[in-house]
Amino acid sequence: GNSTPNMLSAIIVVAPPAVHPRIASLMGDAVELKFLSHTSIKQNAGLQEPADWADRAYLEFPDPMGDFPTSLLSELLRVLKKGCKICIRHRKAGNGEKSFVDHLIFAGFVDASESEGDGVMLETVASKPPWDTSAAIPLKRKAKTGSKVQPSAPAPAPTKSVWTISADDGEEDLMDEDSLLNEEDLKPKPKVEAAESDCSTSRKACKNCSCGRAEMEASEEANGTTSAAPTSACGNCYLGDAFRCSGCPYRGQAPFKPGEKVTVDLE
Repeated sequence: GNSTPNMLSAIIVVAPPAVHPRIASLMGDAVELKFLSHTSIKQNAGLQEPADWADRAYLEFPDPMGDFPTSLLSELLRVLKKGCKICIRHRKAGNGEKSFVDHLIFAGFVDASESEGDGVMLETVASKPPWDTSAAIPLKRKAKTGSKVQPSAPAPAPTKSVWTISADDGEEDLMDEDSLLNEEDLKPKPKVEAAESDCSTSRKACKNCSCGRAEMEASEEANGTTSAAPTSACGNCYLGDAFRCSGCPYRGQAPFKPGEKVTVDLE
């Protein structure tokens, strides 16, 4: 990089051991250097340094890396101070390989960019964000031209939605329920009593029969004849009592086949 060495106090270097002396001579004795081999990080990418310790991270990979250990970038993000940079000199990524710009962005760095470097090696630079992890910044609305920004009023406390009805609310819209009934509706209905001589729903003539059924039954009994089988009014007599009407003469009889002659016991 082009930074002045005396402005930096701690640098992490990940590069081949052969270039370590050259980097140490460029930085001088005033800078604390932490050297790591570019091959050893594939086995263990953990760093012992505390968070916000380093002013710069310099990585050099003269050979294609293949599967780059992305966990190393997460560790460098932790160790770097806020706003400090990471510089990576590397070969061009092969087909199907992610660029170092993508690796840095996915690791959490910002302002990542790639340049041609010295014509042989590419150079990718990015920065650690100047804010803390999980930091939140409130968004401000852009004020319209010519209008004053009014301070926002505090949000009212949430209240439960309760439906209340007062005795005075909407009294003019309510209808008097007494007006729905007239005097005729309030009068008691007369009870309808069954005729004393009505035996149309019974199996035999009732006592004090006046419809002529008692005389007919007496005549049949004297002559030893029976009347014709009753005719079904609903057509369901043969199905059984569950399907027969209340006045069916076959009530109490077992179900039978349609057209089958059934004798009705009138006794």
